Amino acid sequence: MNPESDFAVVHGSPGARVRAFGLAATYWPFLFALFLAGWFLHAALPARVPSEWAAVALLLLVLFAWAALGRAARRYRSYLKGARGEEIVARELSLLPADWTVFHGVPRGGFEAAFGGGDFDHVVLGPGALYVVETKNWAGPVRVEGASVSAAGLPASRSPVAQVRREANALRRRLRRQLPPDMPVRGVVCFASNGLERDRADVDGTPLCNVRDLRALLLAGKDPSVGPERRRLLVEALLSTPDAAE
Repeated sequence: MNPESDFAVVHGSPGARVRAFGLAATYWPFLFALFLAGWFLHAALPARVPSEWAAVALLLLVLFAWAALGRAARRYRSYLKGARGEEIVARELSLLPADWTVFHGVPRGGFEAAFGGGDFDHVVLGPGALYVVETKNWAGPVRVEGASVSAAGLPASRSPVAQVRREANALRRRLRRQLPPDMPVRGVVCFASNGLERDRADVDGTPLCNVRDLRALLLAGKDPSVGPERRRLLVEALLSTPDAAE
């Protein structure tokens, strides 16, 4: 409960890890390749190189760098688009009632945490349920037909439903000591662009929704309340950094 406000308690900064990790993931291979190229050239070429060869080599290196930087910039813009989507969803989650707690950018355990990447976009602790909200900032229209999801007429390269189910299972394993046995961990796919043709859809029990319908979806749950001590343990566990070896 948040006695000082009518709205949810919020922890974390939406999109922060996406921006930082996206920058590193986008540009470090390019910088590393340039370093190796310089090292190999220095080791392989004789001390005296004809100026014509040097000019050609320099031109090729500039063209390569230009192409690589352009590709990296496009990839980083994709990361920024995802971060902006997380910020849109975060604003909506911040308007949940005071007995809700919202966490943004919760790091995962294991391999991904060890290398600084991978997080749960949003984890939402309600009075009786725990939600993992996976944000997608896709251009519409987004259509759900059976178990398939498509955007702008193209099938998703990776199923967001399967993704959020894996995340819910991962969070359940991480919090197994703090979770009450009857408390569900639910995955929700939320479209920050409101591109879903209908405000809400369902794929085998996993809900998908537009951001304008997110709060209504979360508040519709009728699960039994969790006691204050159990809530405190869950909050502490979600605020702690997971063990990289978990």
